[in-house]
Parts: sequence; structure tokens; C-alpha cells
Amino acid sequence: MKVESRDSVSLKPVELDEFSQLLTSVGLTLKDEVLDQHIESFPLVVLAHDDLGLAGFMFGSLERIGGTPAILWGMGATRKKFTAPVLTAMTAELARRAAISFPDEDVLVGVRYAHASIYVMLNSYANVVPRPGYSPNGEERAWGRRLAKRFRCESSYDDRAFNVRIKSRKPSTVPILDGAGIKATGGAKVSAVVGTHDPLKGEAMISFGWAIAESLEAGAYAVS
Repeated sequence: MKVESRDSVSLKPVELDEFSQLLTSVGLTLKDEVLDQHIESFPLVVLAHDDLGLAGFMFGSLERIGGTPAILWGMGATRKKFTAPVLTAMTAELARRAAISFPDEDVLVGVRYAHASIYVMLNSYANVVPRPGYSPNGEERAWGRRLAKRFRCESSYDDRAFNVRIKSRKPSTVPILDGAGIKATGGAKVSAVVGTHDPLKGEAMISFGWAIAESLEAGAYAVS
């Protein structure tokens, strides 16, 4: 499998059509303007290809939020059969770039998602919020709000539950990093934290963790 990252603005119409088809195949039918918004909001896109073609894509960003370096996992999807290794490879590519962009700094990793399997992927990072048996403090709730604003869903965000609930007669599908094809691990504890979310009803979750500088430099998040 070949994984590459490049500027989102370099995407061609045929590639955007492939993205739409992949999203539709996992049940996320989104309006064309959502892809346009992601090109504007997320300067990077990660692409994974294998012998059959596009295996997955994910929008992303390396940026500073209030001076703090951050990796954002944006909207993305994979072919169902190989979801876990493809997602792992794509998130590892963003971590690789972050190690270059933010040397000697701890980096926040934030994501909007709907499936417990994506939350489990954050377990390789430190101090994940929310997490089982832990009450987030005020600064951590503030980080949730900052991420909700960055993901353009602050008006529908609950900073104590860390979730998004769009309350309208016809809610728009929330663009997420899809992980429906991965079997989540962690059992009841993870299920209690994440709960159940349906992006087709405007529901999602926002979580974050920290990539520690030493781990980034050592390539701890790379695919072996």
C-alpha cells in the first residue's frame, strides 16, 4: 500500500468523485459543498492506494490553535475490508509530518467521529479526553470547544458530553472520520465514554489526545 500526503488544493475533480463514491459506500452521502469546504479548511489530504486503486483518504491539518501545535484528523473514509490498517497508515503519515513541523513540542491530536473504533485509535496518544473514569477539567473542556469551533460545529456542541447534536427538522449529515468498518476494542468502558452516534442524524463526538514530543521524534506513531 502506498500512502502519500499533499496539498488539498491539488485535488482533481476525478479524485473528488472517488472520494464521494467512497463516502457513499460507507453510508455517508454528503453534499458536494462539504468536500469544497474541507479543501478550504484542511490544507492537507492523505491518500492511500493499493493494487485496486484508492483504499482510503483523509483530510488533515497541521496548525497552531492558540499557539499550541495540533494535528487535526478531518473527514475521511476507507474501503471496508482494510479499514484499520489504512486508517492507521494515514494517521501515521500526519504524525510523521508533525514531527518535522513541530520539533521538540507536544502536539494535540483532535478528531470528530461517530464510531468507538476511532476513539480506540487515539489510545496510542497520551491523556485522551474524554476517557473512562475521568472528569475533564475546565481547560480540557475549553479544548473541546476550540476543536468544535475548528470543525465548524460549535453551535451544536456540548462541552461536557464532548458530543455534537444538530437539533433541526432536517439535520445535515456530519462529516466525520469514518471507522464503521473497524471492530472496536475496549469493551464496556469505551462504549460508556463514546456512546452511540449517527452522523446521518447530525450526531458525532469530538475527542483529543497528545502526541508527546519524544514519541513523535522517535517515530512511535509510524506504521511498522
